[in-house]
Amino acid sequence: MDVEQEATQILNRLGLTNSQVRVYLTLLKLGKTTAKTISNNSRVARQEVYRVLVELEEKSLVERIIAVPTEFKAVPIEDCLSFLIMERKKELSELQKESTKLSSKLTFFLKSREKKVKTPQIGKTEFVLVPESKALLLRMEKALESTQNSVEAIYPKDMFLQILFNLSDKFKKALDRGVKIRCLINEQLDTNSWPLAVQTIVENRFFEIRILLEIPFENFWIYDEKEVLVATSSTGNNKQFPVLWTTAAPLIGIAKKYFSTMWKKAAEDEIKK
Repeated sequence: MDVEQEATQILNRLGLTNSQVRVYLTLLKLGKTTAKTISNNSRVARQEVYRVLVELEEKSLVERIIAVPTEFKAVPIEDCLSFLIMERKKELSELQKESTKLSSKLTFFLKSREKKVKTPQIGKTEFVLVPESKALLLRMEKALESTQNSVEAIYPKDMFLQILFNLSDKFKKALDRGVKIRCLINEQLDTNSWPLAVQTIVENRFFEIRILLEIPFENFWIYDEKEVLVATSSTGNNKQFPVLWTTAAPLIGIAKKYFSTMWKKAAEDEIKK
């Protein structure tokens, strides 16, 4: 990728259209020049060049020079990038404020609607496919926040440590509430390679790890024996193979019995009591 292609990509990402980028970069290369010359060198039609120049002036990226014929000059690239970044920050700030207001309005609307509808929920079972890693972490975060008694998991070591690190604050708060966490993983852990956040968690008296003698093909997390997250593939690719979240009692019961069996068979990690 050459410099001009890279500049085009960045300026596009900062909000400029392709025509605006071509006109600006042409001006930057030619220096002070006329709309006709810009059109001849930028592959942008003359009438469109006039329109684009007005847009770039409004963005403070082009200066108009009073002459006969009228000439134009691009501001330095560092000023251009600075202006565009400031504009993007302003837009994001406004969007954040609007999003916060929208969230409050929707929450109020949904609560009001729930009070009016009042549909019976007793015995209702849910099945949800969680498609990708961010959504999965959010689902696990909410589950940890609501868990009061126990978390039981069978998971590959590397993925397990990644989740433990990403949600370390939620795990710590759950342990502080007295939640018992038991995990089965497939490899011994190297304590020297643990981040401090993970080290604090695994040293908690309510946290226990045991090592499986084989790679687990059944990967899941059980929360309070009320909900379970089950991987639909043993590859660990949650983007290609989503994770199933459910409150179905039969599936939770199967997962619980399997976990209990494997827990008894597992070789206890030497570093855990």
